[in-house]
Amino acid sequence: MDKRLLIVLVQVVLIFTLIIIITLFLRLNNAFKLEKRIAKYSVKYNKDDSNLALVDRIWYKYILFVKKQRKKIRKIFPTLTRMYDKYSVGSEYHAEDYITHKLVISLIFVILTIAGMAIQGKFVTIMQIIISMIIGFYVLDIYLIIARRVNKRKIENDILRAIIIMNNAFKSGKSTIQAVEIASKKLPKPIGLEFKKIYEEMNYGLSVDTVFDRFSKRVGIEEAEYLSSSLIILNRTGGNIVAVFDSIEKTLFDKKKLKEELKNSTTVSKLVTRILLVAPIFFVLIIYLLNPDYFDPFFASPLGYFLIMIILIMFIIYAYLLSKIVRVDY
Repeated sequence: MDKRLLIVLVQVVLIFTLIIIITLFLRLNNAFKLEKRIAKYSVKYNKDDSNLALVDRIWYKYILFVKKQRKKIRKIFPTLTRMYDKYSVGSEYHAEDYITHKLVISLIFVILTIAGMAIQGKFVTIMQIIISMIIGFYVLDIYLIIARRVNKRKIENDILRAIIIMNNAFKSGKSTIQAVEIASKKLPKPIGLEFKKIYEEMNYGLSVDTVFDRFSKRVGIEEAEYLSSSLIILNRTGGNIVAVFDSIEKTLFDKKKLKEELKNSTTVSKLVTRILLVAPIFFVLIIYLLNPDYFDPFFASPLGYFLIMIILIMFIIYAYLLSKIVRVDY
């Protein structure tokens, strides 16, 4: 077998192995979340690591290690920790946990780079180590951005339900803090965690203005700002809170109905956009698989690297224009 083909096969195997490991860790993470949710309904058991599977034991010890690093991470990376606080919205993880994960993934990428170069019979360079560290450090951000968008979408879908629950509580004579407590117990994650946080802050003595202003800034959606502004005005000027919440409920219901109609009417155009975005990448991969040497001239001179940069910039502009064409503001 050709040495070059063998190297490519080994690299593909390493990439697939990394994908399988990351997928396994994500599934284990979801399993531990599920275990935590149903723990109160199950019989207590002795937490003996010897009864756990090997992979579960390793993951459990890794999670404990991550939790122990929280104080150190916040002390060493205070600015970075504040930057990642936004990703802890609606999540049980802290910003420090994400930074620890990023450092571990960065180390894994460096190890894989060294192993890949060793298989090729070459020594790894400092530049390759730095590049692999940077890629490994920021690869988790893709998952965090997607997860934050998913949580934001869930909060957008559930905030009308939260307003209905609070409005029913107000109609039965409950106070604001009691309405928030009821909402925190009845609402699903992630908005349930947000209302639980609001309830805890109000119990600590913070005013309604402060806690709902923090809530709107954390989630960053228009509906939360609308709810926060209404409660702040009511708290300062007084008024019929039931009538105000009836108005908010009707407004958000109409907006959600309009949003669903627009979503249904733009489904085909969004599908076409995704196909147009994936098609160039798909064709490049097909050409590379059929003829791995086809793109070698791009890496043979500085002009080739310059052309690659131009192509990437053009593709980014192309993707931006496509997203703008099918976007509908409401």
